[in-house]
Amino acid sequence: MKHIMMIAALLCAAACVSPEAHRKLQGENGALKAHIANLAEQHRALAARAGQLESENQDLGVRAADADWIEQQKKKIADLLTQYGEGSPTQVPGVELVSTRAGYAFRVAGEVLFAPGQTTLSEGGKRTLTEVAKSLNNRLVRVEGHTDDTPIKRSRWGTNLRLSSERALSVADFLISTGMPASNVGVAGYGEHRPAVAETTEAARKTNRRVEILMLNP
Repeated sequence: MKHIMMIAALLCAAACVSPEAHRKLQGENGALKAHIANLAEQHRALAARAGQLESENQDLGVRAADADWIEQQKKKIADLLTQYGEGSPTQVPGVELVSTRAGYAFRVAGEVLFAPGQTTLSEGGKRTLTEVAKSLNNRLVRVEGHTDDTPIKRSRWGTNLRLSSERALSVADFLISTGMPASNVGVAGYGEHRPAVAETTEAARKTNRRVEILMLNP
């Protein structure tokens, strides 16, 4: 009986906590929960900041790569201008490197490539394009045909637009035959609608009869 009473006393001592002690335990428990919640919020904020820094770091890497690429392209254009620019001792006759609304392009005089009203490349035109093709390795290009504003009267092509397109195709086919990947070569014909010189003089018409090989990634 004595042992039973001692056990009961111990159980009562363990279970019976004063109201003041209970309130203290609840306060400590609440403070601990608040501290844990605060740590969790700090962790989320740090994770978000880490993600932002990683994104900024990647962006800086891309910008640096872009800057290097731009400098490389500038050097390539400078080298081409040295070779094909006006007055260059190595300039190919009838070919010049020009800046167009869409980028840099090799402008080849129509009379260098074709007989009047024809779409078959001359032998001289083939030799000229062979030289130009040496500067087009691994480049994406669009071959653009242009004519003057003189209406076609006696030709099976019917319109300047059709003639310019056929000439552009002939040049594109030849460039591909020199080894350029066909997937790198596009074609467009504009007829008289995009003159290089917006005049109606014979000198302007001569300039406007041309094929331009636009470099899409110089």
